[in-house]
Amino acid sequence: MNKLFSILGILLLGQISEAQVQATNTDLFRVISTDERVIVYGRNSTTCSAVLSQITSLRNELNTILRDVDEASGIKHFPLNNNLIVTLSGEVNQAPPKNNYLIQPRKVEGSDRYRIDLKIHLAKGLNRLELRKNALECLLMDRCLNDSLREEQPIQVAPWILAGVQERMAWRKGEADRGLYKALFKSKLLMDIEEMVTLQDPEKLDAAQRTSFRISAGAFLISMLNQEGGKSTFLDYLAEAPSHEGEPLLLFRTTFFSGGLSDQGLAKWWALQLADLTQEFVTETLSPLATEQALTEILKGTLENDQREIRSYRLIAYEDILALSKKERGLLLSPMLERIGLLSFRCFPSYRSLLSGYARITEQLAEGDKQDVAELLIELEEKRTIFKKVGERTRDYLDWYQIVNATELTGEFADYQRLKRELETKNPSHPGPIGRYLNSVQSLYEQ
Repeated sequence: MNKLFSILGILLLGQISEAQVQATNTDLFRVISTDERVIVYGRNSTTCSAVLSQITSLRNELNTILRDVDEASGIKHFPLNNNLIVTLSGEVNQAPPKNNYLIQPRKVEGSDRYRIDLKIHLAKGLNRLELRKNALECLLMDRCLNDSLREEQPIQVAPWILAGVQERMAWRKGEADRGLYKALFKSKLLMDIEEMVTLQDPEKLDAAQRTSFRISAGAFLISMLNQEGGKSTFLDYLAEAPSHEGEPLLLFRTTFFSGGLSDQGLAKWWALQLADLTQEFVTETLSPLATEQALTEILKGTLENDQREIRSYRLIAYEDILALSKKERGLLLSPMLERIGLLSFRCFPSYRSLLSGYARITEQLAEGDKQDVAELLIELEEKRTIFKKVGERTRDYLDWYQIVNATELTGEFADYQRLKRELETKNPSHPGPIGRYLNSVQSLYEQ
């Protein structure tokens, strides 16, 4: 990781327009952003440049989701009102301090401005995700600093804001786990808005609860920023929240909703937003295994006979379908054909030719024609088997790669295992929304 930062830093040094690199009288290098709002100090110029590059990239992403890029001025980074001073200290393999990252905002003496100090100890090297998370908190904290703050007043970016912005950026880059969003939307197990807004320490939650909190915060912020004027309203909230002395939820309601909303009104708005967000999955391209699973469900249907008995039919057992009357075949196969057509818009591209084959078979059987149906079904089943095996190998490889490249033990697996054991008992010891959430997610991925 350090080698990567060094290489990146060398590349940056060749582009002086991005930053000014200077040596100081204290044997520290100083790298300054073009707008002179971010300054990085450290003993290695390439490492300083790499850190500044990461923060600049983060400012560009943040500007995209919170502001409109100013094409006229060419400014693409998120503008800061105050200076961010990053100090790199220590060396790899030194005894690490209690906190490798320390954020300290303070008023500049003799001025109405503030500065934010981000101190990073390099005992464990530079972790890109940790750097981004702490730098993002600093960038958002910049909007919290203003004259309305009391002296010595503690300043914190609300955890739901930090989590929500991270999820919004991941969503924009296609890195968000949409499967989790879909599972929570479908099961209606997102965290209650009041609980989300007032939560102060997500680290005290277990892994499953933190996931629910993160996805809930992301879903809300995505919805809010999509509203007309949502970006400016969000920045106004950031500026006012630290100095607000009343209930956090009251400020939340009066800022994001004109005149505030009742509990019932807030719940109704939330439900509508989730319904809108769910529509984004309609055009989402499915993975090979997800396409296979959807196709398996599509190629079977049910019919109710005169005795009100429900009987199931599968396309592969086409002789049973041909034994039905033409009207019954139409009732069974028309919905199947329609669902095949809808899946063709979302399926993994390799499956499109297979779907065309199944559509042809469905149309033939509806007319009572079985010519070449058996041969075509065998051919399609063989191709599906190949695609499924490739999909499984790809999934297993990615799982393996993630495991062998893990740098630390998080303890999250133990949380999930504990809750999984409880879910498997007839009378779980602590039934609740998290247990129901995990059960829904598990069933979603195991179908």
